[in-house]
Amino acid sequence: MLSILQNVPLLQGFSEEQLEYMVQVGVKRSMPKGAFVFREGDPAEGMYVLLEGQTRYFSSDNQGKEFVFLIAEPGDAMGEISLLDDEPRGWSVQCEENCTFLMFSKQEFREALNREPQVKDVVILNLARMVRILSTTMKNLALLDVYGRVRALFESMLETVDGQEMISQPLTQQAIADRVGSSREMIARILKELVFGGYIRLENKKIIIIQKLPERF
Repeated sequence: MLSILQNVPLLQGFSEEQLEYMVQVGVKRSMPKGAFVFREGDPAEGMYVLLEGQTRYFSSDNQGKEFVFLIAEPGDAMGEISLLDDEPRGWSVQCEENCTFLMFSKQEFREALNREPQVKDVVILNLARMVRILSTTMKNLALLDVYGRVRALFESMLETVDGQEMISQPLTQQAIADRVGSSREMIARILKELVFGGYIRLENKKIIIIQKLPERF
């Protein structure tokens, strides 16, 4: 377990003694793809550090419409905000694939804050990152049209593989729509136009970037 935690970005810089303390108070949990870590409105009972897998943060309405505003990767913490203010969960977190977590109860979380000053620093940095992500999301929703939000999403996910820019993470049209606050039909139209214009190529569930996406759609 220590070797796993040493490679978790959230715990980088922790001493072996601090990591052993985290292992002692934390509970390792595995959840299958599709399972909910917690749901919007649930009481706060613990926080989680993602060790393996991927989760998505989202809010939904009573018609089932969802808006995804964050995809969490290994090393990310989730659920600490509600432990700080004792309010219900502000959003849902669901496993995008099979996941492994280190879970801390509310009491253990607060004891860790008091025992390990470095934990407080990590929590503050994580909250600052969350605020920046939410601020960017709100700005994009307020100032960009649907295409602009799609372009911003693609640019944030770009990676270079064998000299080729691409989005290797599989994205369905509905997943893109949920991430940018639009309809699947609009996303299908945008992707079709980008393919027709020679900007992207869809290949094996990957989006290959052929040339820089246009400023306007």
